[in-house]
Amino acid sequence: MPLKTLIDICLLRAAPQDLPVSRAGMIGALAAYAAAGVVGVLDVLAFENAIVAAVVDTLLLAAVTHLVLQWRRLENRLTQTLTALAGCGAVLSLLAWGAAGLAREAFQPEWIWAVFLLWYTLVFGHILRHALSITLAAGIAASLLYLIFSIGVTGVFMNPAPVTN
Repeated sequence: MPLKTLIDICLLRAAPQDLPVSRAGMIGALAAYAAAGVVGVLDVLAFENAIVAAVVDTLLLAAVTHLVLQWRRLENRLTQTLTALAGCGAVLSLLAWGAAGLAREAFQPEWIWAVFLLWYTLVFGHILRHALSITLAAGIAASLLYLIFSIGVTGVFMNPAPVTN
């Protein structure tokens, strides 16, 4: 079952190659990633801005994954890698959103998001390690680079410039 495999990947007990090669699964994972991206930022963004930010982030994930795998001549791994990145990203985003909501009285939501950001970076590094046949440290470094790039690009939609007259 793909959801169980995605959870096992989030726990570093499985790898992207354990997922089935399925275009429908990949598209479903990308849709879940975008939906989780919208839900995760509705507290701070208007619905329209949340949708735009989530779509841009999802397209960025697909484009960067495709380019990196093409650069390493590993295009045959695209479906499973993108399914793993998007699926695990959706699972972790929804878990972070739920945890931040449930523990709001005990902790600042930023602390919960920070913990999940570390977990997210580790999981993406784990996936990239397997997809690119590199070490875990190199996978985590690649994951960090991607997250910084993604935050920089989608940050434009998180803090829209104020309207001045």
